[in-house]
Amino acid sequence: MFENNVTRRGFVTGAAAVAGLAGLSTIAPGLAGAAPQTHDQHTEAEMVPEAGALAMMTFQKIDGTPVYYWRSNRGNTTARNWQATDAFYNALVAWVRDLRSLSASYGSISYIVSAGFYVNKPGQHGAGTAMDLDHVRWSGGNTISPLDRHHASTNAAIRKRYLATEAVCRRRFRYVLDGWYNADHADHIHSDFGGMPVRVLKDSESDTKFVQAVCNNFRAAGLAIDGVWGTNTQNAFNALKSRLAVTGDPHTSSAVWQGMLSKIAQKGFANQNI
Repeated sequence: MFENNVTRRGFVTGAAAVAGLAGLSTIAPGLAGAAPQTHDQHTEAEMVPEAGALAMMTFQKIDGTPVYYWRSNRGNTTARNWQATDAFYNALVAWVRDLRSLSASYGSISYIVSAGFYVNKPGQHGAGTAMDLDHVRWSGGNTISPLDRHHASTNAAIRKRYLATEAVCRRRFRYVLDGWYNADHADHIHSDFGGMPVRVLKDSESDTKFVQAVCNNFRAAGLAIDGVWGTNTQNAFNALKSRLAVTGDPHTSSAVWQGMLSKIAQKGFANQNI
């Protein structure tokens, strides 16, 4: 299976249509899917917009929550300027509000750490419509750190928290690539606008691996995390839906899939099985 790329020119065309759409969950339904380029690590110089690049806004916080950069100086809390399109920033605001709500038992979100939003490279980063998430810290002391490969933690509660955080990303972004997806994403969670609206697709490797990881970590399903939606994955997904009391079709309905993701996130932040 294969996640297609979209060019910057293709995004600019779609961005005009995005501006008139109501509801963040249905932004850019006509865009093709877009996975990040391989070796998805970004230098400081690449985060400076090139002359004549797609117009973007600059931010240091997302809805009041600081966003730091640790790749060159771990633990650094110096404010820095990030860039993204207005539409993507609006989706980031919706995402961080979802995260606050679904993880409310952890307290407020103290800060977020990112490896990049706009980056002067091809694909969704170059369009200003992608985020690489490295770390989140809550005021109650809890953290989740894709940067530290928490998807592979020996602690089941940490793996559930990682999947809960990823589920929140999937509520607002179509392509979300994690540590199970491939080695290039072992140290961050990538989220972007490609292929909106959000839903779970059986022919998407990233979606399938997420479902397999959820079924394994919340239900001990024993699935191979191979990105192939076969009979065992279908049966495990059906059991997951049933246990979460999900009705409707998450493969075609954004609302149904977003609701299911919220329930997964709540279970993960509470360290509960499903």
